[in-house]
Amino acid sequence: MDKNEMVKGFSQNDAVVILQTNGETLQGYLSKIDLAKDCFVIRAAVYIGFDGKVEREDLVECKFGDVDTISKYGSQSKNPVTFDADLKQYPIGKYLMIWGKHDNSINPTIEQGVLKSINWDKRTLVLHNRTYDQDRTVNIDRISFIDDTRSGPGALGSVQTPDWYLRPDGAWYRGGQKYAGS
Repeated sequence: MDKNEMVKGFSQNDAVVILQTNGETLQGYLSKIDLAKDCFVIRAAVYIGFDGKVEREDLVECKFGDVDTISKYGSQSKNPVTFDADLKQYPIGKYLMIWGKHDNSINPTIEQGVLKSINWDKRTLVLHNRTYDQDRTVNIDRISFIDDTRSGPGALGSVQTPDWYLRPDGAWYRGGQKYAGS
């Protein structure tokens, strides 16, 4: 199954059941659809004890290639939120990172910037990219996922934390332990 067909109709916080190709079942809430990693990220409840109470929720990645079937479960609202209605919640000036197959791309790409306008007749929106000081037009029908948690461009944190630290006393440390030498 084409991954665009697989993710079609699903959105953040949907309750889903995934039957994996290895026969295992994954159940939880859809945290995000990661097109860069070709996977669903599910908030799966971890139950401890016999009382059935949720001890914690873990984020579990499920690769698209490992999915046999995926379906929504649970009660659906009488007036389900459409993507357009979801998009209307973002005010002009909100910073968005939008995943999709933008322009003529065959692979998922990202457009990001401050929401400048939405043209419902043309089904496009305009993002102003502050880094390059240019406007980018995005086709609404080619959007796969919108990340609205960021406040600007760049990484959310360090890519890698250093193993060793050089302290002001001139000695190398890993964690709280001083390097003894060889």
